[in-house]
Amino acid sequence: MSPDSVSLTLLLEFLWMGSGAIFCLIWSLSNLVKNHKKSDLLWSFILFSTGLWLLTGAFMFTGFYLFLPGIVFVHIPFIFLSASFLYVYLDHLFLEKEIHLSLYSFLPSMVSLFLLVPYYLESQSGKIEILNTISSSEYGSVLSFLNFGIKLSILLSVGLFLIREWFPNVMLSVFFTKRAIYSLVFILLIWIDLFVGSIGFGFQIPIFRKLSAYLLPILMYFYYFTRELWDPFVSDVRENIQKNKYEKSKLVSVPLETIDQKLYQLMSEKVFCDEDLNLAKLAEMVGVKSGQLSEYFYKRYGFGFYHYINQFRIEEAKRYLSESTERSILSIADAVGFNSKSTFNRVFLEKVGVTPSDFRKQTIAKKQTDL
Repeated sequence: MSPDSVSLTLLLEFLWMGSGAIFCLIWSLSNLVKNHKKSDLLWSFILFSTGLWLLTGAFMFTGFYLFLPGIVFVHIPFIFLSASFLYVYLDHLFLEKEIHLSLYSFLPSMVSLFLLVPYYLESQSGKIEILNTISSSEYGSVLSFLNFGIKLSILLSVGLFLIREWFPNVMLSVFFTKRAIYSLVFILLIWIDLFVGSIGFGFQIPIFRKLSAYLLPILMYFYYFTRELWDPFVSDVRENIQKNKYEKSKLVSVPLETIDQKLYQLMSEKVFCDEDLNLAKLAEMVGVKSGQLSEYFYKRYGFGFYHYINQFRIEEAKRYLSESTERSILSIADAVGFNSKSTFNRVFLEKVGVTPSDFRKQTIAKKQTDL
């Protein structure tokens, strides 16, 4: 392929997937700069890997790999590693588990690196020859299997989590609430994309492979612009899982009064203002295991860790809003432990019934009336 033979259609296809790649890479770097928790680092790596995947797809599906053959398989080790990370990330997101990465998480990625060594030792013309004979050569079959394997690894990672934790514990009705509709659409589209891509690579159907590749940027744009709407859905799913998992009590040997007293002391010290506070950290302060503290919340109050902590954060925020008219809403959100203004506004509205700004206005008006 020469530069003069590039059609407008191919150029548009390249720009579409390339724009999705750049979007994911910028999102990844932005998230990395703003957040430094382990979960955010995992999410940034997954976004970065997705960006690489789209970038290599842009070159491969348009034929532009002839100009830069070295880029074609660079995403594979990253995606294998992301698939391992994804299970850990979901475990943390929905079960509030501490993030622990084992050496086994890196094994698929290391194996793929080893299998890609012969390709990257070739000259540019040698790489192009391998790519042109990928469907007929023995080594080409290995490379095709790796491409199929990355989709399969993601399906297995997510599928394993769903089978172990989601399907046994989450009621189907959770997906059909008004606030879960965007999440349901996204999950369905992700599975369609992965399923179509897997069929395309497994049965060598080019149109399926292309369709899967072109759908991925749409999914990433969709998730980015609806991500703030996911919090209520995640909370509902987390509560369903936790409630069902605690049918067999883990609190038999733990005096509830002891936990009551310790939590009262910690909340008096305003530990809830720490935006990095999570279930595991609070459990360590109380002197119990994460699972025991999580069960305590559901048995004692009927809701989970975040609901419990947010009650204190909102009460503290109401105090700030009542006392000071000069302090910004964002400053107050940070001070009471929220890591974003949008989350603070949403939770405040849920708990109080009005936005922080309206609450401040009402408080000022009431004080003036009293005078």
